[in-house]
Amino acid sequence: MKMRIFTASKPHLLPKFPESERGFTLVELMVVIFIIGLASAAVVMTARTSDGGARNEAEQLAARIAALRDNAILQSRTMAVWIRPSGYGFETRSDGKWTPLNAAPFNAEDWRRGTSVKFDGNKQVRVAFDSTGLPSTAVGIHIARGDAFVTVNLAATGDVRVTR
Repeated sequence: MKMRIFTASKPHLLPKFPESERGFTLVELMVVIFIIGLASAAVVMTARTSDGGARNEAEQLAARIAALRDNAILQSRTMAVWIRPSGYGFETRSDGKWTPLNAAPFNAEDWRRGTSVKFDGNKQVRVAFDSTGLPSTAVGIHIARGDAFVTVNLAATGDVRVTR
């Protein structure tokens, strides 16, 4: 049995297919792949994790603490975050006293309903950042919501991380 190999150099030898058997064009295939990609992205974005509420609260707190640390460095002044079971807020040290920060993103925030917060042996915590960005103390902030449990760790170096 002989096998025939068709090459582009001999187009007259290529088999002729009827119009109904030609297949899909590249554009049609790319449109289908694009639609599948959109559908899968929609599914991924709507899927929720079991620790979504606690994780979101922790991520928001960690981002604000990191922004406060960076602001303390940029403004070369002492700034602090206080955290209580009811919520958290931000302060700056001026004229020998603590003054609340009321500009975004440093507005005081209450925890969402169903969120509970615990600290390493304390009922509340205040961490001050000096002008070099170093915190007055390292702390672990444990945030729970429903069955989910997440921890915001503030290291002695000023590094802020969210862990499970």
